[in-house]
Amino acid sequence: MRTVTFVSHTNAPGGAELALRRYLEATEIPVRLVTLQDGGVWEGMDAETVAVGGLAGLRRTLRREHLVVANSMRAAFLTSLVLPREVRQVYWVRDGLTESAMSPTALFLTRHITRRRTGLYLANSRWTARTIEQAMKVGAERIHVVHSLSGLGEASTTDQAAPRTPHSPVRMLYLGRIASWKGPDLAVQCVRHLRDQGVDATLTIVGGAHFGEGAYRKRLETQVAGLPGVRMTGHVDDVPSVLASHDLLLHTSRRPEPFGQVIVQALAAGLPVVAPDAGGPAEILTHSPVPCLYPTGDVAAMAMRTREVLANHADVSRWAVERSLKYSDERLTAEMDETMRQLDLEPAKGQV
Repeated sequence: MRTVTFVSHTNAPGGAELALRRYLEATEIPVRLVTLQDGGVWEGMDAETVAVGGLAGLRRTLRREHLVVANSMRAAFLTSLVLPREVRQVYWVRDGLTESAMSPTALFLTRHITRRRTGLYLANSRWTARTIEQAMKVGAERIHVVHSLSGLGEASTTDQAAPRTPHSPVRMLYLGRIASWKGPDLAVQCVRHLRDQGVDATLTIVGGAHFGEGAYRKRLETQVAGLPGVRMTGHVDDVPSVLASHDLLLHTSRRPEPFGQVIVQALAAGLPVVAPDAGGPAEILTHSPVPCLYPTGDVAAMAMRTREVLANHADVSRWAVERSLKYSDERLTAEMDETMRQLDLEPAKGQV
């Protein structure tokens, strides 16, 4: 099989970049990364990495490629501008192509520039796939659902199979970027509701602010200052230890989460998750022994679901570990490899 080149515009440790690194280091097919920003999340990666400067460098580097996979909206737009017509472009869509997730300018450029050059789309969930169909006006046959790797090995996940016993007070966790649309402030409100209802609970907010989100982080720090049992840790490298020391994950996005790597990581650790009933979480958290989804943004409903899950913690914990096996890195890498092999054999189509 010929080498597949992946393109990233950033070295920030966002979910898309972390998932791509996991895949590039796990795959058995020949791959390389072309990035416009070296270092950062790509530092020390066990895969061929080429850093380029600007569009001119990107054009020179990609001109002899066979198959290029763009890992973000910006990467897909930039490669659309420079790729020769004979090079096939695939856009791995990591966020919903919706007005709530993208600026009007970004959505316009994606619809009118990127669409003309993209032959096939990869989507990190069925929800994301539906937004691609609607925004790009393409048929389902040009979209493959390939979930993001969350860093889960099947063997290590199986080791977590014993049900967990909640601490007293209950240790709640928010784990993710500190961004307004991710809604960690809603987790703070939920814990207040629980305390008002007699549930003794603490909250740890774990994550860093990226992509210009510093102002929101400062507002959140002001909000939690002095609140007993609520603390912010900033970015933490040892995520498994954080998950192991908590009892329940609150997922609080204000708009649909495209997939939900953090949710899968929590499930693998035997941690019940309470999440909005939209996007990827609604697909991951199906068939739970106790309903754990709530209407997006409804803090009172989030608190109610949390109490119900805590009342059935052992059953939900057992189910969580079993459910997470569907999203192991081994399984998802094999699925992505097979998709790449099929694309290597197929003639380019659907590109202008």
